[in-house]
Amino acid sequence: MESNWCSCTKCHAGYGLDHNNFDFSDTERMDCLVCHDTTGTYSKKKNRCGYANPDVDLLKVARNVGSPSRANCGACHWYGGGGDNVKHGDLSSAMASPSREHDVHMGGLDFTCQKCHTTTEHRIAGVSTTTAVSEGEVSCTDCHDEKPHKPASGLQQQLNQHCDALSCQSCHIPEFAEKVKTVTYWDWSESGKKDKLLEKSADKTRKLSKKKGLLVKESHVQPTYEWYNGKHRRYRKGDPVNTDGVTELNPPQGDINDPQARITPYKIMVGVEPVDAENGYMIVPKLHGEGYFKNYNWQRAAELGMKAAGLDFSGAITFAKTRMHWRINHGVAPQEDALSCLDCHGTDGVMDFKALGYEGDPAVVGGREASGE
Repeated sequence: MESNWCSCTKCHAGYGLDHNNFDFSDTERMDCLVCHDTTGTYSKKKNRCGYANPDVDLLKVARNVGSPSRANCGACHWYGGGGDNVKHGDLSSAMASPSREHDVHMGGLDFTCQKCHTTTEHRIAGVSTTTAVSEGEVSCTDCHDEKPHKPASGLQQQLNQHCDALSCQSCHIPEFAEKVKTVTYWDWSESGKKDKLLEKSADKTRKLSKKKGLLVKESHVQPTYEWYNGKHRRYRKGDPVNTDGVTELNPPQGDINDPQARITPYKIMVGVEPVDAENGYMIVPKLHGEGYFKNYNWQRAAELGMKAAGLDFSGAITFAKTRMHWRINHGVAPQEDALSCLDCHGTDGVMDFKALGYEGDPAVVGGREASGE
């Protein structure tokens, strides 16, 4: 966020958040309206350092505050990364008024976000996939039993046994980005070129963007499944980059031998990002204002951004591939649309069991214990 404060703080809320020493204890800088506006008229533009648009009737908004709606939360969480559903894959503007088939909780039961992301003194429960932020975990078992399937049959009992190795989301979110495409590939090295649509179909778009490079957006995406024990390892500013391969930015922790780990669905976003070729770490570029989006000069963008980030810049720039995990938690399908046995254990099953550490299909070779737990 360094050097791009006044754009990023459109969502990282706080009035005048334009530097690294912002006083978060100053209640006069707290933006209450972004969460509590009920008029639908409160809005912010980029590069205003967290302040509302000048044309907002603040008196009207202040007189009509109330409990947050999904739209209040979505004003930031749906549009992170510069567009609708760019980042998460499972959070888009479609969540404003979803059908039951799209999300059984928000559509079928009209849940607000805070129904699950409960709050205590304005601390909103939730664990970030990408940054080390947690104000309380949110779990399916906050409402559902750990063995939620009624043991009326052998099949139901078998499903309950699956809960020892599978997260609920693995079966109950069979795909994501159903309504709005999400970015799955982002190559910054292709930026600076003329805008051009390269491919467009119902489920996939490839586009060259002068500002952002080559973007691939997809819908109806099948998750990637990995073990997750509640923790992610995260790339931190200044960490070394694997310039000959792929740098994992936030890989989930856990494996088949970890009793705390469960197979969990993820969106994978592959990126190609600027790197200091001599120092071997990622560049923090200045994008807005006098940055890259104005002059399309990576050298100048790196000089300004790295100075703000407090990192040495050698002057040499290359690009390297990265991989980011986004955990899929929203878009829970009705139970009749959950994955069935053959969706995983059939010939064309959605899970790569060998990549997960099994000797083969666990329905044939046995479960975690047979694989060495």
